[in-house]
Amino acid sequence: MENKPTPVTIITGFLGAGKTTLLNEILRCNKDSNFLIIENEAGNINIDGQLLKSNNKNNIYELTGGCICCSLSTELGTVLNSVILSRVKYDYVLIEATGMADSGQIINMFSGPRVQRYFKLDSVVCLIDADSFLKRLNDFSEVRSQLAKSDIAVINKCDLLPSEQMNDVEQKIASINPLARIEKTTYGKVDGIEVLNNESFSPSKIEENITDFTNLTLATPDNEHAHKIQTLSYIIPGSFDMERMSMWFDDFLFLNKDNILRIKAMVSVCDMRHKMILQSVGSDFHVTQGSKWNEDEDRESKIVFIGTDLKEEEIRKSLDRLLVKVTM
Repeated sequence: MENKPTPVTIITGFLGAGKTTLLNEILRCNKDSNFLIIENEAGNINIDGQLLKSNNKNNIYELTGGCICCSLSTELGTVLNSVILSRVKYDYVLIEATGMADSGQIINMFSGPRVQRYFKLDSVVCLIDADSFLKRLNDFSEVRSQLAKSDIAVINKCDLLPSEQMNDVEQKIASINPLARIEKTTYGKVDGIEVLNNESFSPSKIEENITDFTNLTLATPDNEHAHKIQTLSYIIPGSFDMERMSMWFDDFLFLNKDNILRIKAMVSVCDMRHKMILQSVGSDFHVTQGSKWNEDEDRESKIVFIGTDLKEEEIRKSLDRLLVKVTM
């Protein structure tokens, strides 16, 4: 019987958010599990790796050749390949990226067929520094990008913030990434927080997530905030031609590679009995099969774009042109 792929959790968050503390808390709460920990530090000396409190069952790889997202074809790829060749089985893989890393490139590392035989991306956790988040949001694009590409936003250091300011932080997080689940903690404590085994990238979870989200009524952002991250949500009756839609997404992501952060979609495709689940992080998109359409279910697609400077009406018209026209 073939072994199941090992679930991978990526931990991101800006400098000083408490990623290593969170990682240690995950290890503390799961003492009976066997972890592979990939720890990244931008400098030549990995200080964070020395702060990890691990046991003899866990294995720690320290990447010190630069930011993890800049060395995917070298250090990280080498580590994953060596784990595959060693045939050592882990319960979980935890990857802690640097505070400046682009999590999109790390996420796409796990989209290849060979990697997916051995590793399964479970979720992307973005740690938020409650006290400094709103200020850093305006100063550093990495803060917005890391949050927009995450599945779980964990607000840390909640003891430093009054409740009314915490509401502002939660609202801002939801406006940037309404698809993310928000959790709150202090000192990185994860007791009662489901950090592992979320299956955020599974077709069924994406289908559930996209269905729940597109039932919400979104507020239209003010013009003065048009340069900030937008969330566009579409519900489109009818069915698409899969080939034409794939070509459109290829072109769209290429032309908007600096603007688009994430796409999640549940798509109705002509002559297909199953829903198609489409998602992208950055410039790559992937399509998987979802659940079957019920006979009495309206065939409609639900698509969410998260990015900057997105032209809402233009995207809608382009998608409408891809619909298969039904002739009577």
